[in-house]
Amino acid sequence: MTALAPSPSRTRLSTRRQLAVFGITLTALVLPAVAYAVSQGADLAHLDRAPVGAQIALFSQSLAPALATLVTWAVGGGAPVWGFRRVPLRVVGTGWLIAIAGVGLGYGTAWLTGAAAFSAEALSQTMGLPAPVVALIGLLPGLLPFVLLAIGEQLGWSSFLVPRLAAGRSRDAVAVLLGLAWAAFHIPMMLFLPGGIDEGVAPLAAVALFAVQCVALAFPLAWLRLRTGSIWPVLVLHATLNAALYLVAQPATVTGPGAAVWLGEGGVLTTAGIVGGVLVTMPLWRRR
Repeated sequence: MTALAPSPSRTRLSTRRQLAVFGITLTALVLPAVAYAVSQGADLAHLDRAPVGAQIALFSQSLAPALATLVTWAVGGGAPVWGFRRVPLRVVGTGWLIAIAGVGLGYGTAWLTGAAAFSAEALSQTMGLPAPVVALIGLLPGLLPFVLLAIGEQLGWSSFLVPRLAAGRSRDAVAVLLGLAWAAFHIPMMLFLPGGIDEGVAPLAAVALFAVQCVALAFPLAWLRLRTGSIWPVLVLHATLNAALYLVAQPATVTGPGAAVWLGEGGVLTTAGIVGGVLVTMPLWRRR
């Protein structure tokens, strides 16, 4: 009886080709979904009023980097480095602190300078509880839904992209490339969907400032991921940033005409605060 010859192993794509497959797949997932949402009249400022299909198309964007990772793996890209390993709580807390520092500096400056007003009453009304309690809920248990949303993105950025970019590059170079990719992923929604950029803000300025935010945050994201081998500090940083903005800072802020230039995802003070938060916490995350 003749023995069966072993089947040849599948050829693994080079790193450059893996990155190309990832980028092409991500583009093929994002652009049609955004186009469909636009055709349905979706408005990011009032997403709850959009048709269900448009809402699904937009919320599913958080899964696009993970799906692009799986496609790349399936065609010979090698297994992603998932990174679900335990790390000390203080390391996870570093991610939490970076986001709190960034949002706090940005919005705190707006409150102190009069660019916007702080309102404990407005924050309290969001849950019918005292403002400090609302803030604690938003920044602790309130992180959970944002962690779930962040997983879809970070399985692409941190589990696939960062380890491959790190081959032959410094951590700082990885951070810059990661930040640019992260920003580019969001640009179609910012430019083509109503509500993606606040009224009164120049689109190019908003995109440029948002890109600066992404690149700045990519430094602790890349360093923490490569230093610890874990995705948890990255997920907590990403989730805390969103929770601090949407559950605490924005509800506690009363804005006037022109405030959109200073605050929000494309705001000058938001950008300056995030850059400042990254720099202030640098001794915590930038370690060899």
